[in-house]
Amino acid sequence: MPETILLYAGVRYLRHFLYRNRLWQAPARVPLHLGRQGYRDVTLRRRGAATWSIGTTVPDGQQVWLLREDLARGSVYIAEDHAWHEEMTVRLIHGAYLHQTGAIIVQAHDAPGLCPRFVEVARPFGRDAEIAAVNFHDARTAPLHVTESAIMAALADRGLTPSAYALARLLLPILSWLGPRLSSEPLTLFPTLLDSALLEDLASGSLRLRGIDLRSADAQSALASLLRPLDEIAEDHRAQACSELRPYARELAAASGLSISRGVDLSAAMASRRITCIRPSSSWTTRLVTAACIEALATFDPKSLSDVILHIAGPVLSASLSDSVLADAAKRAGAVISFGAYGNDNMSDFIKACDIKIIVNCLTKSDSSNLNAVHIDFKDRYVELISHIYKFDGS
Repeated sequence: MPETILLYAGVRYLRHFLYRNRLWQAPARVPLHLGRQGYRDVTLRRRGAATWSIGTTVPDGQQVWLLREDLARGSVYIAEDHAWHEEMTVRLIHGAYLHQTGAIIVQAHDAPGLCPRFVEVARPFGRDAEIAAVNFHDARTAPLHVTESAIMAALADRGLTPSAYALARLLLPILSWLGPRLSSEPLTLFPTLLDSALLEDLASGSLRLRGIDLRSADAQSALASLLRPLDEIAEDHRAQACSELRPYARELAAASGLSISRGVDLSAAMASRRITCIRPSSSWTTRLVTAACIEALATFDPKSLSDVILHIAGPVLSASLSDSVLADAAKRAGAVISFGAYGNDNMSDFIKACDIKIIVNCLTKSDSSNLNAVHIDFKDRYVELISHIYKFDGS
């Protein structure tokens, strides 16, 4: 009994006299540099280990820090204008540079390009040569390589009839075969092939396309095998299927930053931890890039992508299947996933479907003194704070 009393008194002394002043109820998490000085996080009951700064509180100016595991549970940034999203995206990229990680940034299709800002922030870290820009509006930028399966996945939620979906699945391999032979990007041929009479000519092997004679024995044999599934689509449904696919085909053909034969491979970009900024041309091509991201994430085991950030910004976010599947794929692969949304429509459903844990709402129009309400879920408990989002100047 005397030994027990002595031990109990010693524990109480250490807890209340030595460590009392080192317990900190931080706005979010206690940062690592204070954890090394002995400060412990009241929320987690362990030494501070947060390494991701997201701003400072208003009006007392306390720094707000998060653990990487907080970010990995998903976050949504909601604002009305592009400028605020630009600041938040640059903040994420700054964190990627600071922690020597990679990032895939998918911009809103109608937002201005962000690569100049990324280069400016990257220069002090010596990483300005690691940035790849993929702009579907600009032929001078590197194209993004997408697979036929990613295109089909993006078409799956377009509301196509079974005949149109089957025709797209049939035409994509033909495009891949025709492209090199016609010295063309395969996707630029997509609108051309959406003609019932032309398809019949292809099937019969009696066609010259862009000056190339496709009547050789080898061409007829290859085309015959590729076009054989065409018989499964009823002839009276082909014209309707071509009409349904034509808008998507024209957009794929016009997207100069998109290719099924060459370009930036997202799996390789994630594995090499490069910074890749993708600017789609519409909500439809944003869905296509999302499908490509899901496909790339599926190639990695959960530990290999622990240092990759994936940020999707655009007005197309909803509680649809592809967004929730993307969030699930990122979490399984161990990547940090975040979304930027323009407005509050259906956000509660989306956040619930994607199991998002961090929600940042912009309260004012964007400028250098934006205010945000940051809600962070800690063990089924929400902590609300007001934080100041500031502008990075590269210093």
